[in-house]
Amino acid sequence: FRSVKYYNRDDKLALIGDRSAGNFAEWALMFLPLMWIHAIFVDPSVSFQICAIYSFFRAMYPVLFAFGRVYLSTIPSYTVILYLLF
Repeated sequence: FRSVKYYNRDDKLALIGDRSAGNFAEWALMFLPLMWIHAIFVDPSVSFQICAIYSFFRAMYPVLFAFGRVYLSTIPSYTVILYLLF
């Protein structure tokens, strides 16, 4: 599985781009519907703040991936999704 997921491990920049886009796309399917449900049924202004926080940590993913600290981006992002879920 690692050989498929990290097929371009020799090209660091391509690997960062692939994993950033892949991780974002994987979790967008969970985040976007939850964010819209929260905005419609709970509070749009809070949803905007949640979206800003989530977007900030998603934007930090490529930088943190380059330094091997990807968990500093993913854990807060997953926490936002858990907040929206419950």
